[in-house]
Amino acid sequence: MKRIALLALTLFLSGRLVHATTKIDLDGAGWSFRTTLEEQWKPVSVPHSWLVDEGHEKYIGHAMYHRDFEMPAVPAGKIARLHFDAVYDVAQVWVNGKLAGTHEGGYTAFDLDITRLVHPGKNFVVVDVDNTPTFTSIPALATGHPSTDKFTPDGVGKATIVGWLPYGGIVRPVHIEIGDPVYFRNVKVDADPDLKTGVATITVRVTLHNAGERAASATVKGEVAGLTAGFRSVNVPANGDASVMWKGTLNSAHLWSVRDPFLYDAKLQVADDEFTAHVGVRKIQVSGTRLLLNGKEVHLNGANRVSEDMKEGLRESDAIVERDLSDMLADNMRMMRIAHYPQTQAVLDFADRHGMLLIPEAGNWNFSAWQMADAGIRARWKQQMQEMMEQDWNHPSVIAWSVGNEYESYTQEGRNWTRDMRAFTLGLDATRLITFASRYTGDAAVKTGADEASQYCDFVSINVYGDYARRFDRAHELFPDKPIFVTEFGKMGEPGLHDPQRIADITEAMTAVKQRPYMIGASLWTWNDYRSFIRGTPADGIRRWGVVNTERERRDSWKVVQKLFETELP
Repeated sequence: MKRIALLALTLFLSGRLVHATTKIDLDGAGWSFRTTLEEQWKPVSVPHSWLVDEGHEKYIGHAMYHRDFEMPAVPAGKIARLHFDAVYDVAQVWVNGKLAGTHEGGYTAFDLDITRLVHPGKNFVVVDVDNTPTFTSIPALATGHPSTDKFTPDGVGKATIVGWLPYGGIVRPVHIEIGDPVYFRNVKVDADPDLKTGVATITVRVTLHNAGERAASATVKGEVAGLTAGFRSVNVPANGDASVMWKGTLNSAHLWSVRDPFLYDAKLQVADDEFTAHVGVRKIQVSGTRLLLNGKEVHLNGANRVSEDMKEGLRESDAIVERDLSDMLADNMRMMRIAHYPQTQAVLDFADRHGMLLIPEAGNWNFSAWQMADAGIRARWKQQMQEMMEQDWNHPSVIAWSVGNEYESYTQEGRNWTRDMRAFTLGLDATRLITFASRYTGDAAVKTGADEASQYCDFVSINVYGDYARRFDRAHELFPDKPIFVTEFGKMGEPGLHDPQRIADITEAMTAVKQRPYMIGASLWTWNDYRSFIRGTPADGIRRWGVVNTERERRDSWKVVQKLFETELP
């Protein structure tokens, strides 16, 4: 099977739409917080992640946030939207005592129309946040094989919490916008570069939303990569959406690549809403067992990064992202399944600017067969996958979508999931490759490639710990016509900065990768040490898998990885 994924163009400035509207910033001080087990409120600054607060380091459950805010009069014909970049995990939001809405999914943004709930002067907002993992949440309590007991929806057996912390809180910025009822729901910009002629076809797909009570005519205008984007006018129904598309031709396109991450500018406007971006043009494709970027073969390596800071938790500031990604880049980490969940836009912006290749993943962490067959779980995952894709699909650093990690891919339900979610994902974005992280290519139940769900992937991704050469060869035997990427490998290391056991393991793995031309790269587990509640974690709560510790001090293995990960840049 051969598929070509053609770039997209890149959203910058934290990956968000930039609205030419009245904005009321709700970040910083002014918020109060308490868990539902407490009576007293305490002042906090938002973004806020409660698992780094003294006394709440292991709290799982409901917590409340409250703040007052001043609101101007909303002009006639305008609307007010309350925007959250992310709340982990389930949010219920009240404005002036009335329910404004709910959202499930701790890593993606959402808006709530609060026009009818606010008034000029003093208002207040209350947010109930629940970080409790369940058998049906995304991510869920894992119930997958191998295990002591089989698991069923009624909870029989030993459930496993996810390997990273379920950081609760309003973990990313919050604001209110007052503007026109017609605004950008999403913008998707794709480019199809002809590598022989240097000409790229630019396709811009815009979805507009009308929050008003009357239908409205709207016209999108702007520029993309120096081209005037002329859209036809479109009628947007009341409380509904409408889509419009424009195509243009970019001659002598300057391609985005790992070696030369060149970005163009883009700017669109409808009514008083504005979309701005830096954009890149590139082609990613699979040909046989090769991964090609702009026609050049790719063999790159990287690391998974657990998104946390010991002081900030999940509320990662741009400075923390810049610090961490800069260290990863210095360690020659350029291609990776970055994490099990959607990332803050600052991570993707950095990757765009510096030529890193990423494989975003949403939520299916170690699902068992019954979970993948459950209609509610499927619908919930699709919602969160779509939200992640709409945030991320304009970044040239994103080369593929992962539909999960270590789920029971040897079962019929696992094969069905991969087939169905591949189709769902390609229905939203046909310009990128599809994969997932498998741990079952070496399972006794897998006799041929037809027994394992990686048959539906454009390239095979495997999580392998030890016995590397044999297990790489086994995956290749099952799927001889596909490239293979190692989404996880490594070893939990020694507590200090000297880690000879980890060095030996990484060296063995990378030697085996480099000896096999069908291996396109590997992503170390992990770049950083991290906190966890999962079984097997040391008493201090820190899992020491990283080449840097929680304070970002480099271990001996950091320098070894830097040398092992050296490769020619495409």
